[in-house]
Amino acid sequence: MEIYDEILCCTACGFCKKPYYSYRFAQKESDFPKGKIMIAYGLINGEIKEDMNLVRILQDCSLCRRCEEDCPSNIKIAEIINGARYKLKNLLPEHKKIYENFQKYDNIFGEENFSYGDGKNAFFMGCLVKKEMKDVIISLFDRIGEDIKIISQCCGYPLRKIGINFKKKKLEDYEKIIFSCPNGMIEFNEYKPIHISQFFSNCSFKRDGKNYIYHDSAFLGRYLKIYEEPREIIKKIGNLVEFKENRKMARWCGGEIEYKIAFPEKADELAKYLAKEAKEKNATIVTSSPHCYSHLKDYDAIDLTQLIEEKLKNF
Repeated sequence: MEIYDEILCCTACGFCKKPYYSYRFAQKESDFPKGKIMIAYGLINGEIKEDMNLVRILQDCSLCRRCEEDCPSNIKIAEIINGARYKLKNLLPEHKKIYENFQKYDNIFGEENFSYGDGKNAFFMGCLVKKEMKDVIISLFDRIGEDIKIISQCCGYPLRKIGINFKKKKLEDYEKIIFSCPNGMIEFNEYKPIHISQFFSNCSFKRDGKNYIYHDSAFLGRYLKIYEEPREIIKKIGNLVEFKENRKMARWCGGEIEYKIAFPEKADELAKYLAKEAKEKNATIVTSSPHCYSHLKDYDAIDLTQLIEEKLKNF
């Protein structure tokens, strides 16, 4: 068993705890990756019986892989935790709700999907972009006159992160499929997706001279290795400021929807930690994930897609 072998490689050194020491919520062993690995081991071996407390402990992780950057043994901690979730028989009530919505509406929020336009290229809006910035997306592609089909159905990747399997969706055959959501890019990786920062990377923008501090989404950064394209766009618009921990060492914001709805207080503490540094540096936070934007928008934050639509020079 792959994750079992991975668990056995863990030396229990505790280096994975380092990024957690800044937060109030990390108080007991099961709050840390090391503790979750031990619980995963017990669950798989049958030494620990499943109850709702165990389910909550294993779901209390955004799978951001930040702890793996401090692991001297290069343990795939996120894969262990996610793999253990697939062994669970129960769901948290918050997760059960979004799964039911996905099954009934093909949308984890239970909202109606839509499509817009028709073209050889597509923009996969997904459920969270639709919820947060539908009009921005339509305006952006209308402005550039792009022959594009906008699709709003849910990719379902948040459900995979909580240990739910479902039949993989198929997309039509488009020349290019553009995303602003890293979750959708991961779910549809076989279509060679393009992030919106890559699509607009060679465009010209109006400068405003403001300070922008870029927050690396864990899934756009550590999972998809897209670090520089968003920064290049920001530098064309204003002054790029960096968090003291950035790129592969970037902190997680707590905004992944499946994490935020189940652990709102912890997610809020993670957001405030980033917002504090941004305020100290007198900079507006820029995100490249609708999950991060939805979570950080109350802390002087803007999504890169919104910034592109606002500052893009007329064609």
